[in-house]
Amino acid sequence: MENKLQIKFPPLEPALYLVSTPIGTAADFSFRGVHVLSNADILLAEDTRVLKKLLWLFGINLNNRIVRSYSDNSTALVRSKCILDLQEKKSIAFCSDAGTPLISDPGYKLVKEVVEKGFKVRSIPGASAVLTALCQSGLPSDRFFFGGFPPARKSQKLDFFKEYSVIPATLVFFESAKRLMVTLEDLLKIFGDNHNIVISRELTKRFEESWRGSIKDLILQLEKTGNLRGEFTILVDRKEPVEPDQNLIISQLTSELGKSGLKDASAFIAEKYSLSKKDMYKLGLRILKK
Repeated sequence: MENKLQIKFPPLEPALYLVSTPIGTAADFSFRGVHVLSNADILLAEDTRVLKKLLWLFGINLNNRIVRSYSDNSTALVRSKCILDLQEKKSIAFCSDAGTPLISDPGYKLVKEVVEKGFKVRSIPGASAVLTALCQSGLPSDRFFFGGFPPARKSQKLDFFKEYSVIPATLVFFESAKRLMVTLEDLLKIFGDNHNIVISRELTKRFEESWRGSIKDLILQLEKTGNLRGEFTILVDRKEPVEPDQNLIISQLTSELGKSGLKDASAFIAEKYSLSKKDMYKLGLRILKK
């Protein structure tokens, strides 16, 4: 029986195409990604050598097309050249080294300028370490927050984790092998020994691994493993909400009532502790009647 299924691709427009590339397994590259790289007028790459290797793997010929480098260090002059290309009705395909452009990768300034100048941006979906790790983690996926790479300095990193610890969502971070153990120790200080995390390494690659358990247990386990290599994605389970101490609430609301009216004081405390404004208003009334 003849297979009549045909994959049809929309024609390329004068637009900036953000092409997601494999994060470890070449077979994950999409048909549409191949189509865009085969037909775009201009190719932009975080590293032109990496892009040329991808083109070679998929038998994509350059046919005298331009291949230019674009990174976070690229100047406004480089971006203005892209705007001129779009004005000349050319299509531009941009690839980071691996994964989805702009996700802990360069491209934001370029996309911002293209949008501001009134041109189209098209994202070609594909591999992403964030979503790959989240989906297979076993942690809640209904809400998640991606924080990229934590700061290198210890004091900044602790503040970074403390700030994000209050977000009621699964947290996702990237980390290098060199800094992984130090980062886990910092996570332990903010979230506690028994808080659950998942660590994934070398996603989609031959030696992909994942570890699940409490922060303390995984620190002990990875210390025994030793010689850590590759790229790591850390997922942190959301914190269970902790009800604030009622005596503290009453004390602070009483203090606020001494400085402002009932409506403003109750709204301030409600927002500070994520409580009901109505309940805080009623509590304020009871305090004022005493």
